[in-house]
Amino acid sequence: MKKNKLKYSSLFLPNQPLLKKYFKSNNFEDHLYYFIEKNSNVIRPRKKYKIYNPSKFSIEEMASNPISLSFLNFITNMIKPKYILEIGSFIGLSTMELSKNIKKNGKVISIEKFEKFYNIATKNFKKNMLNKKIKIILGDANEVLSSKIIKQKFDLVFIDGNKEKYKELFILCENKLTKNGIIIIDNIFNQGDALNRKTITKKGAGVKKFLQYLKKKNIQKCILPFYDGIMLIKKN
Repeated sequence: MKKNKLKYSSLFLPNQPLLKKYFKSNNFEDHLYYFIEKNSNVIRPRKKYKIYNPSKFSIEEMASNPISLSFLNFITNMIKPKYILEIGSFIGLSTMELSKNIKKNGKVISIEKFEKFYNIATKNFKKNMLNKKIKIILGDANEVLSSKIIKQKFDLVFIDGNKEKYKELFILCENKLTKNGIIIIDNIFNQGDALNRKTITKKGAGVKKFLQYLKKKNIQKCILPFYDGIMLIKKN
């Protein structure tokens, strides 16, 4: 009898057959998360920052998770950017993490279209004494980037908002990148909708439209399959 051949996809996810052969416990996801957190020196946001969050949504539900924040910290520590652009501030956790490794006299410019979150993020920057390293702009990112409000080029761009317009945002952001600049795009799976042949949501359709657009471009790109997918793009 022929043995079933393993596929690349069989060895892709953490619950792959070979791991399950040795790991004898339930709640694999919990164990995996705490394993990564423990062995990657991940610090949870509440221990790292003073957080003001009057929203009905918890930090765990809406804000960037600790492992994603650790990833952003690693990338910025590696490339040491001077100017960073962020699309979508929410309560400001990712913004503050991005500001940790910028060069002297550098700045993170974050665009937030919802006034409620703009106000929360602004308070968090002040509470953590990072308001001098961060400039937050209230407005729609497409409109702000299409205007002359922002003039400088950026070494790193983090896109985490307005998924319906990911393609348009990318085009605007790519034009504001320095040579060898990097764009990081969050939620590239859009909770699985981007994987569907026919998307269910407008956000999923926006992500898929963006991915189709990228296929025609000669750029370096990589997708990391954690927390709804993170895509890295490097300008040639």
